[in-house]
Amino acid sequence: MNATMLVPAPRRPYGALPGEPPLAAPDGADGDSVPGACRASWVLPAVPSSTSRARRLVRAVLRDWTGSAEGEVADVAELLVSELVANAVRHGRGEPVLALVLRDGVLRCEVEDEDEAPVPLRARDRSPDDAEGGRGLLIVECLSRSWGVRPTSRGKAVWFELAPRS
Repeated sequence: MNATMLVPAPRRPYGALPGEPPLAAPDGADGDSVPGACRASWVLPAVPSSTSRARRLVRAVLRDWTGSAEGEVADVAELLVSELVANAVRHGRGEPVLALVLRDGVLRCEVEDEDEAPVPLRARDRSPDDAEGGRGLLIVECLSRSWGVRPTSRGKAVWFELAPRS
């Protein structure tokens, strides 16, 4: 990733984007309690079009928080959020919750659903014999600084972190 630092700009009130109501913080995602952190989250409908909506939300919130939604971090965040939301819609239960936190130059993205799948999930092996599909978590693993799965009171949350390379 390029060396452009993700620096929070003066921001609107919590989660405020036009037409998108803010949501209470999901379990364990307490970015607002840390000074200098920016945080937003949304409940998305459990429909395939939520994937493209999530991409637009990522771009809009990064533009709001940092003054720009351009660059490799934004591109990768958009791609990986898209993958996690698509997985939640396809394999999870209930409406996915997308949460973004920017703290100390690190962007954490999390998608929570009501599925109580075994935690931890794992990325598939890099075998050339795998069927089409099923590579999403491998992409998340390869492009993020770190990623994981955690149980929540609703089910599970899959998260990843991105930071500019120095």
